[in-house]
Amino acid sequence: MKKSISKQIAVVFGVAVPVLFGVGALQYQSVLGVINAYNQVVRSNETLEGLEATRSMLGDVEAGGGYVTVDQRSYAETYRAKAVDARARVQKLRDLTSDDPLEQKKLDALEPLLARRLGLHKADGMREGKGSSEAGPLAPPDTSKELAGDIRAAVSGLEAEEQRLLGPRDRSVRAAAARAMAITTLASGLALCLVTLAGLLLHYYINQSKRGDVSNAFSSRLLESMASGVCLSDEEGIVLYSNPAGEAMFGCRAGELIGRHLPVLGAGYPPKENPQAFSEIYQELIAHGTWSGEFEAVRKDRTPFTCYARVSILEVPGRQYWLSVQEDVTERKQTEEKLATSANGSKGALRVIAAH
Repeated sequence: MKKSISKQIAVVFGVAVPVLFGVGALQYQSVLGVINAYNQVVRSNETLEGLEATRSMLGDVEAGGGYVTVDQRSYAETYRAKAVDARARVQKLRDLTSDDPLEQKKLDALEPLLARRLGLHKADGMREGKGSSEAGPLAPPDTSKELAGDIRAAVSGLEAEEQRLLGPRDRSVRAAAARAMAITTLASGLALCLVTLAGLLLHYYINQSKRGDVSNAFSSRLLESMASGVCLSDEEGIVLYSNPAGEAMFGCRAGELIGRHLPVLGAGYPPKENPQAFSEIYQELIAHGTWSGEFEAVRKDRTPFTCYARVSILEVPGRQYWLSVQEDVTERKQTEEKLATSANGSKGALRVIAAH
């Protein structure tokens, strides 16, 4: 029973470890899904903010005057700074939308429009000719209303596309979060169930062990208190256990019978008859599973006595043992013989009286 419960506990833990590991892997994947979806939403919001900043910057440029002469140096420096900032914003927008080919195409269309509006294409051409260390004069920007409308339309198109993507991405975050929460709840519930089951099995195992210990102690005390001798031996007749009554019957100290051969204990027979007598007992056990009868035995001090034994086979998986319950019937036999002798004497006396 204990082995069975131990196997069940081992099975529970053997199943629990890979199951919890698998659920943990799923939980990890779901958390990564939440992070990726959240990052997509963050990128969409940053893209919208960048587009709004670009629109605002263009508004500032238009409000400051469309045409700047070469002599207006201070204003030219500010204008150039905005031009460089516009180019940096376009590059950041490219990085944020790198996973969307459609938005990349729209940025390809927007970038030359901004270059014309801010004069970047002409300024870059002069720098390429003179070297990056030389600052060429700002070329006159294209301030046509048609170009401004094209730029606004391109920015609005990018914003519309990003708004279109933002909705599914936001829903994806919510779905990933709900999935992660469900897997976490499932993992927690499963872990609780497995721990509870293992705890119940352990509790049952401990109770069974305590009961088994009580039962073993009771059996041991019962055997020790029996007036009859109890002896356990293997198939070869080697004594494995004997209770105190059995040891006293053969005049031995505690544990002295263990390891001795049963036929030696029956040495009350003549040497030639002793093996034969125990061979007959063995054959009877094999044939019927039990044997009972009397045999002549000797104590350690060589005192003979008559022993009555009931022997049965104890089956244990893979092996057989002999369980023998023995009684010293020497006094009873002597009493019976005296009674028989007395009865025979009485019958003889009656015959003599009757004859006279």
